[in-house]
Amino acid sequence: MVHDAVTGAATALMPEVAAADFLNSLVKPAHILVAISGGSDSTGLLIALAKQLKSLSLSDVTLSAATIDHGLRAASADEARDVAALCSRHGIGHFVRRWDGEKPETGIMAAAREARYELLADIAREIAATVIVTGHTADDQHETIVMRAARNVDRNGLINTGIADALLFDRRIWVLRPFLACRRIDIRGYLERQGVSWLDDPSNEDTRYERVRTRQALAQDNLPRPLADGGADRAALSARAALWFDKHVTIHSGALCAIERAGLCEDAAVVSYALSYLAAVFGGDAYGLARPQVTRILDFVNEGKPGRRTAGGVVFDLRRQALYLMRESRNLVPLSLPPGGKGLWDDRFEVANQGEGVVSVSASGGEDETALPADLPKGAVRRARAAMPRITVDGEGLPAMVTIAPYLAPFDRFLTRFDLEFAGRLSVAFRGEDYMRPPLSVI
Repeated sequence: MVHDAVTGAATALMPEVAAADFLNSLVKPAHILVAISGGSDSTGLLIALAKQLKSLSLSDVTLSAATIDHGLRAASADEARDVAALCSRHGIGHFVRRWDGEKPETGIMAAAREARYELLADIAREIAATVIVTGHTADDQHETIVMRAARNVDRNGLINTGIADALLFDRRIWVLRPFLACRRIDIRGYLERQGVSWLDDPSNEDTRYERVRTRQALAQDNLPRPLADGGADRAALSARAALWFDKHVTIHSGALCAIERAGLCEDAAVVSYALSYLAAVFGGDAYGLARPQVTRILDFVNEGKPGRRTAGGVVFDLRRQALYLMRESRNLVPLSLPPGGKGLWDDRFEVANQGEGVVSVSASGGEDETALPADLPKGAVRRARAAMPRITVDGEGLPAMVTIAPYLAPFDRFLTRFDLEFAGRLSVAFRGEDYMRPPLSVI
């Protein structure tokens, strides 16, 4: 997998070259699960991988494919059958899963993405696949960078990174994008030379979707080309922030974060990045603090006067020796779990009920007995304890049989390779284990 694939200025690769590069860099033995919709991008990825596997004689690599039927169009079931027939002709095992249940009235694309990755990961577990690959292309990358630039979704001045070439889903499995430096026109030309057809999804022409509108505007050259993707810069910043974390930060019982005052005077970009994500973890937010929030907190910190500020549901308590972060003790919604149930409380803790009674999870209100060092500020300790989970069991005489693990909201569901180093430090500090590494020898 070519490192330049994460940059907006990447040199376009031919599909067969990208597939060979990916296979050569893959840690082996390997079982690849290709997510295929039947469109040109995913079909080209499947065929290119299959052809290169034979050409390279890689007997220790297995190839399977999966189609997720979102059930959003009447033709989707027939399309899944067409893909199954294609896979059968090429001797590739194929699996279909349908996204059942009610669909949301708003945010349908985001919900479909969540469901797709969940179903793909389930299939991967069932067939012991070691990696999932998707057919995202350089065209998708360009569109994403343009959309994010238009929405100004950058965090703390970070460069617009676009689509990551590697993504860890649900701490379970890596999703890789071997075609991120391939142009759609080249993929379709490759399929035509191979005599393989593809399906055209009518939703790709539906202007209700932002991506479709962006694609059409780009085709007419009506949008400015954004700055090149900063994936490499983002990864380097994450690595520097990891070293900063090692030097200046201590996590106490997953409830209280202490940052030495000296660390707050270091590289502003590193401090901004780290504070943004630490706040997201302690606040149970999937996204880091936005730039205006971080600027406000940094202005407060740089004044040097002891005091408190709040942002993203987190208290920033500045003392003479350190800055302390803890969850605000408000908006802590109780959670009820039936026997065998699992859930997230406050998007900060994973809770599993292994007992026979219904379990309720609520804020301790300061009654938590979590051991914290005696030399920490009493006020900070009291606020941290007030936002810790308290477990009660509905049912007289039933014991509480519950496991609780910290949940890192900005990383545990979707973790890009760009943030892996810093996220890994937090994971070790909170959970005692790092995230799994991408199954690639070169990245």
